[in-house]
Amino acid sequence: MRPLDVLIEAALGTYDEDCRWELIGGILRECSDDVLVEACDLLAGSLDRERTLGADILGRLVGVEPNSRSAVQATVMAAVAVEESPGPLASIVAALGHIGDPGSLGLIFRHAADPSAQVRLAVAFAVATISPQPLAPEARTTLIGLSHDKDPEVRDWATFGLGTLSDADGPDVRAALLARAEDVHHEARAEALFGLAVRHDPRAVPHLIRALQSPLVGGLEVDAAAAAADPRLLPALWALRNAGVADEVRLRRAIDRCSGRDRPALVS
Repeated sequence: MRPLDVLIEAALGTYDEDCRWELIGGILRECSDDVLVEACDLLAGSLDRERTLGADILGRLVGVEPNSRSAVQATVMAAVAVEESPGPLASIVAALGHIGDPGSLGLIFRHAADPSAQVRLAVAFAVATISPQPLAPEARTTLIGLSHDKDPEVRDWATFGLGTLSDADGPDVRAALLARAEDVHHEARAEALFGLAVRHDPRAVPHLIRALQSPLVGGLEVDAAAAAADPRLLPALWALRNAGVADEVRLRRAIDRCSGRDRPALVS
């Protein structure tokens, strides 16, 4: 049996996701000559696990074999038009995100309201990743809608795409970010605060103060404080420095900016 066949059989047989992705990495590293054909065959398979694996391999293959891009894209775009099962569909949509062609967005938008959170997460990832700037109206609307999703990971990716990967601004974008400023999901909340801070929305400050005082505070909230550059954040930042629980370089930058000591020089 060929090494590629062994790795594919193992990837199909394991239900440990970390192990599965390690095997996919091995497939791409060690067997690239035959991978395109085998992955396309998997994507045309009768079993959900086969099609899911085929899509996952193809999505990453373009990063290893750039010359395969046109063939991979044609195969995956044909698959997304007919796939109905949530698992394979999520991997196919995610593969389109990895392929990175904005021309596929029309096919991706169709699945933004899919009943499966797994599919909606893939849509959020793909739209956030490959949408040209400035955001087209449909991309903007899709990310705003998904930022309100009931699934926390979907909200996180959509908020990241809207607030950080995009420079979109306006009342609708800010309202979507503000709605996540007290999200129970820490990552979505941090992304929202950063998005508001880089847009210099003063409504971020009270939420940022609470986030900086939280035991869950991370580097992104400190970066948001630096972007906000608001002196009202200084007590919380000083407390963090005294507690020694945050990155010193990030904290120093945030404190300097909120103190007015680290601002861009004015051009005369």
